Amino acid sequence: MDYFGIIEIPKINLYYPIFSTLSEELLKIAPCKFYGNAPNQDGNICIAGHNYHNSSFFSQLLALSQNDEIYLFDTNGIKYIYLVYDIYEVKSSDLSPIYNYKKNSKILTLLTCDNSGFNRIIVRAQQKNS
Repeated sequence: MDYFGIIEIPKINLYYPIFSTLSEELLKIAPCKFYGNAPNQDGNICIAGHNYHNSSFFSQLLALSQNDEIYLFDTNGIKYIYLVYDIYEVKSSDLSPIYNYKKNSKILTLLTCDNSGFNRIIVRAQQKNS
């Protein structure tokens, strides 16, 4: 199993390793990167995580607000800070959050189910300049 890094969101007490690929089996263990490059590169890093209600993974994403910090640590332990700028829902079939982002920017997109089976919760964050 290859790791992409670690995600930490202090506001919601979230700290998990991130797998570098997505599969149903890996998604049961930890959040998974399924699109994008590495931190500090232009593009959109998309990370999916199950919504296990309040007990784990991305269940508390809706508690985030604009300008909350999300930390990504790469496999060398380098910390990248992202600031939340948008939180919204899309239909589960809507793939636009993966591809719709401002070019020449460093975006992080977190995705999880809303537990209805019909929608996905999307959190968008922009990498803070170092």
